[in-house]
Amino acid sequence: MNAQNTQEYRSQQSADIANADRARSATPESVESQSIRIVISSIETRHCDHCGASIDENVRYRNVTTRDSAGTVSEYAFCGVDCKTARFPRLG
Repeated sequence: MNAQNTQEYRSQQSADIANADRARSATPESVESQSIRIVISSIETRHCDHCGASIDENVRYRNVTTRDSAGTVSEYAFCGVDCKTARFPRLG
């Protein structure tokens, strides 16, 4: 990753998901890219940004990168296609 890029990894617990959904609907964002990634090793456990399920090491997961109107780049991790489509329906 380039040192000039500012990114934020969003790992949310289930209780925070509703608050995050409200915040996202208030700030328009555009999808920059989507990819499939594999956690090789992780210091902290990643969680699905839709359902809150844990994403373990050596497991493939879906990732979506967005940019909001202020230029902030955000990374969203999803445990599967259903969760990704629930958050980003047009990517289904």
